[in-house]
Amino acid sequence: MSTLLLRMSGHAGSRRGATRRGAQPRAARAAWLVPALIVALLLAAGEMGFSALREVANVPIKQVTVNGDFRFLDKARVEEIMLPHLGTGYFMVDLAGIRDDLKQLPMVHEVTVRRAWPDRLMVFITEQVPVLRLGEDAYLNPYAEVFRPAAALPGLELPLVEGPAGSEKLLLDRFDAFAELLEPSGLRIARLALDGKHAWRITLDNGSELLLGRREVERKARIVSRLLAGEWAADRDRIERLDMRYSNGVAVAWKGEAPRAHRPEGTAAADPVPAVRPPNQ
Repeated sequence: MSTLLLRMSGHAGSRRGATRRGAQPRAARAAWLVPALIVALLLAAGEMGFSALREVANVPIKQVTVNGDFRFLDKARVEEIMLPHLGTGYFMVDLAGIRDDLKQLPMVHEVTVRRAWPDRLMVFITEQVPVLRLGEDAYLNPYAEVFRPAAALPGLELPLVEGPAGSEKLLLDRFDAFAELLEPSGLRIARLALDGKHAWRITLDNGSELLLGRREVERKARIVSRLLAGEWAADRDRIERLDMRYSNGVAVAWKGEAPRAHRPEGTAAADPVPAVRPPNQ
């Protein structure tokens, strides 16, 4: 379309050239003057805009607002990280750097940082939620992520899980599964351990210990729950240890007594009760 318009303008000029020769120079000057004026105006506007932008960029951050549900977060450390950014230019402040610095705090799970016109920073922090203790000095959050506070978290009585490095997700998943299976017994897990041979051991909140071994561990936990909620309900606090590492029976150690074997209901009478046979895990 532009090309067609330019071509039409050229034809009109040639027909009137004989009678308006003197107008051609003025028309040519006018034709160049308008674009030049437009360019000059654009340059001036650009310079003004750049100056205005530079002034805005240099407007100092005057207020930082930090939001979140905090229970254990060290607010003094958050303040220490954020204070140096007061006075920084609005567009010069390093949002990614602030985010990275805050995420170094052990009780911080997620951070969002954004500017708020004209001179504020808004920070949103999601605190770590401990669901299990891991070893001596660490915790697991609901995503099986490990975090280590500077000191033990007060006011918490969380179950303890232990296992090889890298087994955190498995520990969390197994804990949830075992806790659900044991729920009918009314007992809770105080400690869950996975050893180097991948055998599971549970300590209940009444002090009883369950040795589940490596195989069919959820089926074994279900049997234990049935026993503790049923025929052994009255005496379950006397149980020191239940060894489920047998195919057809349970080795029971009562507090103050020698261990003896028990065959759960539903096991065939002809099946041997492994009172002394080495466990097969």
